Amino acid sequence: MSGLLHESNLLMYDRGTESLWSQSRGEAVVGARTGDVLDLVFQQHLTFGEVRELYPDALVLSEDTGYTRDYARNPYAGYELEEGTMFPVTVDDQRFFAKELMWSFHVGDTFVAFPYEQLGDETLSRDVEGSDVTIEREGNVIVVTVDGEPVPGYMEMWFSWATQHEDDGVVWDLEE
Repeated sequence: MSGLLHESNLLMYDRGTESLWSQSRGEAVVGARTGDVLDLVFQQHLTFGEVRELYPDALVLSEDTGYTRDYARNPYAGYELEEGTMFPVTVDDQRFFAKELMWSFHVGDTFVAFPYEQLGDETLSRDVEGSDVTIEREGNVIVVTVDGEPVPGYMEMWFSWATQHEDDGVVWDLEE
């Protein structure tokens, strides 16, 4: 990480090109790679026990990094419980709690998000931008398909997603 923020969201630093990348958009915002977009990879939000059970051959990063740091301590403890952000953002969309965890994915150039905790065990489908989108949960594993093809997704807090995708996003409120 660069230690820099944009819209109360950390910017990633690319040592190779000295570019800064928006976590939320996956896009370089400063530097030689400005405008380039990262490919999403499949990931899930799982406990270590779930990873051990579902992916017994998974490699786990070591805490032996060569740096003096207490990796057992969360430097942002309690942040997710507070309504506000540490620094202001330009969009104040109050449809959800600011720190609500959203699952986000792409349908073409459209970013789609739904509240992670709202997803139950039922399979849900809807049309998004002319594509058939289906979401389902198996335990803590979320599977999203667009026109029958699995697509990667990621977790993001509501305030960040709403700020970054005000103009190019679709919100799927699963309780409506």
